[in-house]
Amino acid sequence: MKAVTLHAYGAPEVLQVAELPMPHPAPQEVIVKVQAVAVNYADLLVRQGVYPMIQQFPAILPGEISGVITATGSEVQHLQPGQRVSGYAPAGYAAYAAMPVAGVIVLPEAVVPAQGLLTQSLTAQHLLEQTSGYRSVVITAAGGGVGSQVVQLARIKGIPQIIALTGSAAKQQYVRSLGATHAINYRDSDWLQQLTNITGPQGADLILDATGGDTPSRLVTALAVNGTLIIYGNSSAQPSSVNPRELIMKSARVVGSTVYNIPPVQRQQWTDYLVQLIATGQLTSKVNSYPFTEAALAHQDVENRHNTGKTVLTFPD
Repeated sequence: MKAVTLHAYGAPEVLQVAELPMPHPAPQEVIVKVQAVAVNYADLLVRQGVYPMIQQFPAILPGEISGVITATGSEVQHLQPGQRVSGYAPAGYAAYAAMPVAGVIVLPEAVVPAQGLLTQSLTAQHLLEQTSGYRSVVITAAGGGVGSQVVQLARIKGIPQIIALTGSAAKQQYVRSLGATHAINYRDSDWLQQLTNITGPQGADLILDATGGDTPSRLVTALAVNGTLIIYGNSSAQPSSVNPRELIMKSARVVGSTVYNIPPVQRQQWTDYLVQLIATGQLTSKVNSYPFTEAALAHQDVENRHNTGKTVLTFPD
């Protein structure tokens, strides 16, 4: 079978297509014929070695996949060949991948493979559920995979003020089409002043940041009293610091967040909810599709923030 492999950590060019043996299921695994692989930002960090998950090279890059079950392990009772599924596979960037049954999500026919890649939607749902009673939310990197899901879910939840920070005029238009009430280009020198003009003296109740660096310290100044700043990414690859006086005077809080710490029961409830929203067309994703042979280009485009929405690799039927 064809697979996307790497022989060392490094730049996108370390990703190479190779011919490898077919996987066989362990007792609690299924084999999936892969139709789509999500290019999530975490994949870039694995490739770079920031997340040192790979124990031995050469290796198939792990990833979130969707496709059709072709075989099941000896102890698998509730799944069968032919079912459409998604989930995380330890060697996911491949035409066929083994997936632990504990992480398998069964997809309805109404959900196409690319839309069935749910990590970004789950991340967005998790972020919006970590506090309550808020009436305004600010999202950095709002045109990306997670950010675009946050904007839509905030709209669905009826949040009155949804402020999206993006890096271009085109992305501003995109997030407005998803439901953002305001869109700011963070490349403008006065972006923070624009933000405070929108929120007024009361500030923003909830701020979600995926960039890190000096952005959190600047965003804290725009927080409301009892507001929350959630940091869930660090695309700048730079450390962040926050003035504790800003937090003390506002009784505000700064927290970190990752989708991988969602309790299993809560994950299942949110997955069912999100799948229903996707199946009924209430939650959508703009999909940037690349053939698996262009995995390096897909990684490069995500790294350079060229894409809006979701980025996926596709394998031929």
